[in-house]
Amino acid sequence: MKVELQNKLFEKYPKIFKQKNDSMQTTCMCWGMECGDGWYWLIDNLCESIQSYTDNNKHLDIVQLETTQIKEKFGTLSFYTYGGDKLIEGMIWLAGHQSASICEVCGATENVTQSSGWIKTRCDKCANI
Repeated sequence: MKVELQNKLFEKYPKIFKQKNDSMQTTCMCWGMECGDGWYWLIDNLCESIQSYTDNNKHLDIVQLETTQIKEKFGTLSFYTYGGDKLIEGMIWLAGHQSASICEVCGATENVTQSSGWIKTRCDKCANI
């Protein structure tokens, strides 16, 4: 992901991306988000849902979710974390499932397929990028 987009998410969700400046001995977030720009809006919506749920349900004593790694794996979004609860795990699972139908390059949701071999999730327009 482009640094500019990544930094927008870091600034918007400082609690979720608390580990972004930690050492590689403790987190993989030090390398940033290892996925395409097309999933920016998916990650933004996921983080908004997670943080809103956490902030508005203090009575549930939810451990603040922190990301430890975000990357593309097998053509879908992989979102590794510390904290949260079962509902947040479901949100993350859903985003990963949705990513299989979203072009990882441009964010298109029409004519998206996954290639064989090294799996890439791309629309027809971005298939050869």
